[in-house]
Formats: sequence, C-alpha cells, structure tokens
Amino acid sequence: MAARADRQRAGAVARGVPACYNARALPSARFDAVDHLLALDPGGRGIASFFQPGAAAGAAAALRGSTRVLITTGFVVEPKMPETDGPPGAAVLGRALRRLGAQVSYVTDPVAMPVLAAALRALGEPADIQPYGEGPGAASDVLERERPTHLVAVERPARSRSGDYLNMRGHSVAEWNRPIDELFVRPSRSAGRPVTIGVGDGGNEVGMGNVRARLARAGALMARIASTVTVDHLVVAGVSNWGAYGIVAHLGRAAGRPLLHTPAEERQLVTACVEAGAHDGVTRRREATVDALPLDAHAAFVALLGVSWGP
Repeated sequence: MAARADRQRAGAVARGVPACYNARALPSARFDAVDHLLALDPGGRGIASFFQPGAAAGAAAALRGSTRVLITTGFVVEPKMPETDGPPGAAVLGRALRRLGAQVSYVTDPVAMPVLAAALRALGEPADIQPYGEGPGAASDVLERERPTHLVAVERPARSRSGDYLNMRGHSVAEWNRPIDELFVRPSRSAGRPVTIGVGDGGNEVGMGNVRARLARAGALMARIASTVTVDHLVVAGVSNWGAYGIVAHLGRAAGRPLLHTPAEERQLVTACVEAGAHDGVTRRREATVDALPLDAHAAFVALLGVSWGP
C-alpha cells in the first residue's frame, strides 16, 4: 500500500501536482490549473491538509444559472478594523454573477459596509449592501427579504464548537462580528433551501465545518477555533480572495467569456478597501496588503490565474 501511494505521489509530481497533496485522494481528484494556484500557501497555514480539489469548479457549476445570490463577507479583526481579505473577492464574484444574469445583493456588518462598497465601486458595480441586523430574528428577516437561491460567504467568521467566534490567535472577535453565519445554519434541509458556498483560508470561516475533523488534527489551537458551520461547496485557498477569483475563472471558462478582473483592477480593489478603512488581517496595519502579502503578489496571482485559464 505504501509503495502504491509513493507511485501515485511521484506520478502526481510529474504532472505538476504539489507533493504536499494527499496521494490517497488523487485517483478521484482531477487537478486543474485553478486548483494548482489556489493550493499555493504563501502564508504557511498548512492548507494542504484540508484543501478541496475541484471545489472551485464545483462551486462555479452550482452558481451557473443562479437567479438570486446573496453574498456575505467581512472579517473584523479588531474594533473598527475590517480586513482586506474578503471584500475584493466578494465584489469580483458578485460582478461575474451579475454579468451572467443573476440578481446579486450583499450583507455584512455596518463597520464593514464602507469597505465592501469601496470594492464594488472600484469595479463600477452597484453597491446593493444591507447591514445585518441585531437580535435573534436577523437571519430570518434577511432570508425572507432576499429569498436567495444561493448563499455565498467569502472570508466570513463562523462559530466554533464553543459557540464563540475566534481569530487565528484564538481570541474572540464575537463583539465586532455579528452572527451572519446564522444565514447558513437556519435554512432547513428542504428542497427549496438556498445552495450554500463558503470560501476560506484559515479554518475559522463559514464552510470550514466541512473539514472540521481534519482541522482538529492540526493541533489544540486549530481544534478550538475551527468552524462548525458547513456548506454545500467549500473552496479553500491560500488567501480567501483567491478562492473567489478561482470560482470566477471557472465561471468565465464555462460561459466562454472573460469574467475575471485584471491585475490593475486588483490593485485598485485593495487600495480602495484600505482607503475606506480596511486593515491587513495579519499585520493589523492599514496598508495595501492582504494577509501580509504585498500588492504585487496579489496582482501577479490574478495575472497567473488569467493566463492559466484563458478567456
């Protein structure tokens, strides 16, 4: 068995699949160009242990033909400090879906609304953003008002096993992030419920409940912060924005038209978010970086994603 796994791993490496992938998953998983890029882990978060092969393509397939999409994002790491990861990805994905004919709206915390609005404006998109209300009926109110066919979360904190919302350092952020993950918990498993999609990079976001068992094996801290909120389609990436971009790349390929933004637009997106009050979630500085990676790295990622997948 070990020899067979070694042969699978060697064959995967020869095909360009990173050696960190679990060889046992290879026979049933087909790695495409988007997967290769999403699996990059410049922040050293160890995503290879919970990466989801083919997930971006699956999420894109689920979103094709969607009619009413509700997108949430925004991770507030400190008081009045929403991060730069999330809103750009949400805006790029929302624009792509709107161009494909869907009605797209957004919901987030009041403090994160200016950042998301800035990202949308940078793309020339309408900023149809609603603040998430307070109280136990907030989720029901949103779902009844919007009646989404699809729910998408991009870098949105989710409850851990204790019910608290924890950052990567294990500190509670519940005071600054409203329980928007309730949108993904409340819909019943009935035929008319929305299709749910989560995009994350650290383990504590909406959707990471799908891989909670793997996260728990990564150590005590990860087991404590890991999300319990599951989704129909989980997309894992080295940076959450990148996961959303990967979905858009697949949507564009299926539609036969370019839907992904440009490297120049990526720079404009992140810069606009910072000017609206966003901070790097890792460094906590108000600067045009995302997860401690310089703007050049993110622009280069978008360029590679476009070249790898084509129009």
